[in-house]
Amino acid sequence: MTSALLIQDLVKRFSTGKPAVDGVSFDVPAGEIVVLLGPSGCGKTTTLRCVAGLEHPTGGRISIGGRTVSELQRGVLVSPRERDIGMVFQSYAVWPHMTVRQNVAYPLKHRRNGGGGDIDTKVKETLELVGLGEYADRSATLLSGGQMQRVALARSLVYRPQLLLLDEPLSNLDAKLRIRLRDELRRILKATGMTGLYVTHDQAEAVVLGDRIGVMREGKLLQMAPPGEIYNRPADSFVANFTGASNVLLGKVLERKGERATIDLGQAGRIEAWTPQPLSAGDRARVALRAENIRLGERGPANSFTGRVVERRYQGMQTVYDVEFGGQKLEVLELGTAARHSDGEVAMHLPPDTCWAYRDEGQAAVD
Repeated sequence: MTSALLIQDLVKRFSTGKPAVDGVSFDVPAGEIVVLLGPSGCGKTTTLRCVAGLEHPTGGRISIGGRTVSELQRGVLVSPRERDIGMVFQSYAVWPHMTVRQNVAYPLKHRRNGGGGDIDTKVKETLELVGLGEYADRSATLLSGGQMQRVALARSLVYRPQLLLLDEPLSNLDAKLRIRLRDELRRILKATGMTGLYVTHDQAEAVVLGDRIGVMREGKLLQMAPPGEIYNRPADSFVANFTGASNVLLGKVLERKGERATIDLGQAGRIEAWTPQPLSAGDRARVALRAENIRLGERGPANSFTGRVVERRYQGMQTVYDVEFGGQKLEVLELGTAARHSDGEVAMHLPPDTCWAYRDEGQAAVD
């Protein structure tokens, strides 16, 4: 099956320094939503702009619907308007002098590939899809921020492009509206069968919207996988930390069998952890784990320890504990409206599948 979007060895340099996009490759099958996730400056927006034709790649190839739209080596560079894409930006970019209906109808009247059929029917169907059917004749200046973003989305969907590009489209909305609209956005895209490339730095958005998530850092694509794999089998320590594994234990590898490693944590004892890396005995290691995966007051067949609660912070729907053991410290999150543990000694279970070991690139291990 032809990919709706294919990116091969994409490179973009703005100067003689490190490339903003450094050898990125991935494909997006038709109907899939891929989210590029990462901190500011990681290259995710530059990648999207290269796909849109708003930036000219330094190297690599980009194909949309099986047609090459950018390949410097062959002198191919198709203009943005000829790429059959839709775009939704952070800014709503709604025409203020037009009604909602006129905004959405605009691309059908001014694009060669607007498609056949009745424009009014297409506009009406698309406005109903995004929940703006009753606002068709309202002036765009009288809409809320969330409604204007729906207009921008409808305008990009109405001519059914092969690919929809979304550059942090919810970032200008307030927190409550952002949560509501991100759920609606996935429903809308799936209802149309649209293929989407979405850029964000918000992990929650990425998980809700993406069929797959690509985590980027310093221009490189570190991992591309479904949300469950990104969150439960991160490829390296950066992916683990960026997606919420804020706890890190330092140690030294004792042995590795298959995907399981035994790590010496010094005074804290030994811990078993899953690892995607070829660690060997004697390697320094970092064990990453999420606060919500630690079980206080429990013991198990492996990774059972005794710690000491040194601080707890009650937050209504959850309690956060600071726990020390063997000279190292963990943050533990416990759901529920009642705190179950007091300061002092506490049993603690760290399930091996939720402990992830990676090579320690810079910090000293515990002796």
